[in-house]
Amino acid sequence: MKILFVRTDFFGPLKTGGSFSHISGFLDGLQELGHEVALTASAETFEPNRYTFHHIPYPKLFNNFPEIPSIAYNRTLKNTLPQIIRTEKPTFIYQRHSEFIHATTTIARKAGLRLILEANNSEWWWKRNWAKLFFDKLLRRSEEVQFQAADAIMVVSDVLKHDLVRLFELDPGKIHVNPNGVDIHRFTNTIDAPKFFQTLPPALQSRWRGKILCGFVGTFGEWHGVEVLARSVSHAVRENPALHFMLIGDGKLRGSVEKILAENGVSDSVTLLGTVKHDLVPSYLALCEILLSPHTENTDGTVFFGSPTKLFEYMGMGKAIVASGVGQISDIIRDGTNGVIVRQRDERDLADKICALALDLPKCHTLGAAARRDAEDTYSWKHNARRAVEVYENLPK
Repeated sequence: MKILFVRTDFFGPLKTGGSFSHISGFLDGLQELGHEVALTASAETFEPNRYTFHHIPYPKLFNNFPEIPSIAYNRTLKNTLPQIIRTEKPTFIYQRHSEFIHATTTIARKAGLRLILEANNSEWWWKRNWAKLFFDKLLRRSEEVQFQAADAIMVVSDVLKHDLVRLFELDPGKIHVNPNGVDIHRFTNTIDAPKFFQTLPPALQSRWRGKILCGFVGTFGEWHGVEVLARSVSHAVRENPALHFMLIGDGKLRGSVEKILAENGVSDSVTLLGTVKHDLVPSYLALCEILLSPHTENTDGTVFFGSPTKLFEYMGMGKAIVASGVGQISDIIRDGTNGVIVRQRDERDLADKICALALDLPKCHTLGAAARRDAEDTYSWKHNARRAVEVYENLPK
């Protein structure tokens, strides 16, 4: 098959983050299955010649309403996407859903193609609760049109599926759960950690030598649980001074994390690496014995609907994982089998579980090996891509 992947959001100069990892992994998975891939986006997404790429730039509209360019992008798509379809002759279109975009369903229908829509949230719900929304009714209506007209919708979790059914009165049968995945060749248990350690600055080597490293990767958002993690450090290192915490990432709550660590007098027990090149993240994680995913429910009290990419990357590393049992995480991590589940927002429980694992490294290795097998057997991007293709193959003729 040939799949035309349509990315419609405006991401400007941004070239890193979860969406890029997800798209890259999915497209690689399609190619690994033997399918051809063509990609459209508002900017060059990956290095040239990696995939067949068609640039559909955003209109240059600037005013007091930042949503206007997204609304106008529908016209841009109507003017450019049909010719790309005629050139590429895809088997079907796979679109990553974004705010205000609804033209793709009409374009696909006129071309006689099926459209599978990947929805990682309801943009209307997200902006209403967590951002600034100017054209409330228009965004709501855009999503209604898009969700109703798409031939199938892929979501990352059962929670999100139920949310979309509830919010938009959708047929549950057209929504298919496809958890995020991992590049099992990049995030792997075969990395030479001692060799990488020797490449680090002497100050880091000195700080980490002889320590049991506990790693975290995240954007320091509310739902990543970084404040809970910061508060757990004092309890953990008081119990076991050999523990040291490595935090990769940056974001809104970094200042709060630094303040918590300073107030508890444990700043020296934590290394805040900030943003790290994605290619180096696996090597840093390879240095750790324990990897942490202390997610929390959403700040408005609703159930966490995400499918954290880092959780699957941790699994690929073959490391012991300590994770909060919220949303999909409690389905992916089986307590005591391929990881350890802790109560969300409970820093003492998090610290206790970390300390227990630190005293039982053979158990860490057993849990990590089971997580790696699950990554290989179920959660690679190849499996993720196959599930999407099977949805297309099973659409009513």
